[in-house]
Amino acid sequence: LLLFLVSTVLLFLGFDRNFLHLVPAEAFANFDKGSESLVIGRLVWAGQRGFFADGALLGTGDAPTPLIGDAEFDHQYKTYLADGEFETYMLYKSQSGGQAWFFSLLDSLSPFAASTNLRLFRIFTALLTALTLAALILWFDSQFGLVTALTVLLTSLLSQWLTLYGRNLFYSVWDYFLPMVVALYLLDRGSRGRALNEPRFYLTVGLLLFLKGFLSGYDFLLPPMGMVATALVYYALKDKWTLWQFTRRLLLTGLACALGVIASFLVLAAQIGAVTGRFSDGLVHILNTMGRRTFGTPLDPSQSEFFAAGQGSSLIEVIQNIARKTALVAGIRFTDVFLLFAVVTILVLLILWLRRTPPHPSPNSGDLERVGQARALLVTTWVSFASPLAWLVIFKAHAYYHPFTTAIIWHMPTMFFGYALCGLLLTLPFKRA
Repeated sequence: LLLFLVSTVLLFLGFDRNFLHLVPAEAFANFDKGSESLVIGRLVWAGQRGFFADGALLGTGDAPTPLIGDAEFDHQYKTYLADGEFETYMLYKSQSGGQAWFFSLLDSLSPFAASTNLRLFRIFTALLTALTLAALILWFDSQFGLVTALTVLLTSLLSQWLTLYGRNLFYSVWDYFLPMVVALYLLDRGSRGRALNEPRFYLTVGLLLFLKGFLSGYDFLLPPMGMVATALVYYALKDKWTLWQFTRRLLLTGLACALGVIASFLVLAAQIGAVTGRFSDGLVHILNTMGRRTFGTPLDPSQSEFFAAGQGSSLIEVIQNIARKTALVAGIRFTDVFLLFAVVTILVLLILWLRRTPPHPSPNSGDLERVGQARALLVTTWVSFASPLAWLVIFKAHAYYHPFTTAIIWHMPTMFFGYALCGLLLTLPFKRA
């Protein structure tokens, strides 16, 4: 409990206050202001026209053209803080905007000024992100001990990307990680001798993926699914599931995730249809958006030239560009951290080989369990790269056009497991063989 509370407080201070000053103050205050301004614009429009006006979709008020910049972004905040109104409202139809539904409801009920409400919304978002990651850190403690958990906590505090995303109202990044965290705890119950209620597991995961799509849309759509799959990989290795058990559970989990996402698509299509009068318009828009964000090929031929650069970009160059972003303080890049993970992997393998479990370990010893957990963590760390890499391969065009916001995917979930492996290395030589 103490670890959970300390982790929550420290992470919250980082996400809400940037208390370690990892990120320049201006960058912290204005991170992806364009995306967050869509939520602010919705707050104004909902207060002006009603909660369900224009399908309750996000949007930008008083936008002179579809291509807008800082002046229009700032206008959303200024209008909201001044309790002003828009003359026009340009819809953003690529997500349901569930986070804005929630904040609009709170905004309508709040007795406070708009400036106070905005501050409270960010505090709430930062707290949810901190609670979610604190629960993940507590899980690492239950599996590998306090040193490993503290290593994950420290590196999370030093991550500029978690700091930037932690309180952003548009991304609500806590719901990216929540499906994996819940999956880890549910699978751990089964690992400790309690029967895994598989239907409940699949239903829970599916609902959480629906929630993710509804609340924060489809930026980084695949990693939340990949993170749940990573949880399955760890417990399959740790508990020595049969190949059939693992394959069946992975496929059923994937099906549950897919159904959750599809259900959120249908909600979005209904919202768009409420505006245009045709449900099919929503489906066409979703397909068009998926086309331009994946292969850079929208259904609308008039947009093809604009997205040609994303379509023709080199996948290797896109991946290299995202991997060369700063991961931690002092300009340490993700590529540097990946190299560290490789060195740590070699050292862990060497220690496990030198301190092999005796041929006939005591039945009461934890030798086999500790070795199994270490091996499972080691393999899972490298398997977890499939989650961000799959997104980069499929959503190459999106990564090409948004290189300055994409690096968060390395935390989904590779960085957490890799740092945990580093923490394990600190204690592994001192564990009883």
